[in-house]
Amino acid sequence: MDAVYRYSDTDSRESPSSRTRPSRPPVSAVRRVACLLVTAACLAASGCASQGGGVKQAIGKTLQAVGLKQGEAQRVELPIRLYAGDNLNTGDDGRAAALVVRVYQLRNAKRFDDAAFDVFLDERREHDVLGDDLVSVTEFLLTPGKRHEVLEALADDASHIGVVALFRAPAPTRWRFTFDTGQTNAEGVTVGLHGCAMTTASPGLVTRLSTPAHSLSSSRCGPVGR
Repeated sequence: MDAVYRYSDTDSRESPSSRTRPSRPPVSAVRRVACLLVTAACLAASGCASQGGGVKQAIGKTLQAVGLKQGEAQRVELPIRLYAGDNLNTGDDGRAAALVVRVYQLRNAKRFDDAAFDVFLDERREHDVLGDDLVSVTEFLLTPGKRHEVLEALADDASHIGVVALFRAPAPTRWRFTFDTGQTNAEGVTVGLHGCAMTTASPGLVTRLSTPAHSLSSSRCGPVGR
């Protein structure tokens, strides 16, 4: 199965009032569905729908008539927040720079967690290494001092969310985070992006770190490679 690559320009800040929210049918549509369901149930109970499978099938056909599916689950949307510091992606010259950040939906996190930093610099190699574990990836370009907030629609088979920051001089263990979607709460995932490392205080983090994930203590930038 091919992964879906989505790209987003994140220079503009989204306010809470402008974020995408699950759409709801208008009140008139809800009332119409309710009336149709009552009618279908009455017909089935009186025997009119007995040859077509009874109440369940009658209700299913009624839902299809108004564009709905019986038992259709609403897709989960996970808030993702990326906050860039003023010292974002600082190189050996001490100057901040824009940073590419990718958010991955994964069926399994093992190959993602084991992959070297260089794997994520080549999309074809990344795809080959992650294989069927990769559901989708969304790429963002962050600039110093900016932030981006998005609602990530989770695929049904996405068990983990991965975040990779392509720093010029990445600190070991701090350029990649992995979150268990079953352990994240309604607040979603918030990640801070700094000179060469990421921070987070969000629940669901499964990446093993030697220091608290919300702190930059002991984080040392690596050699500039890009």
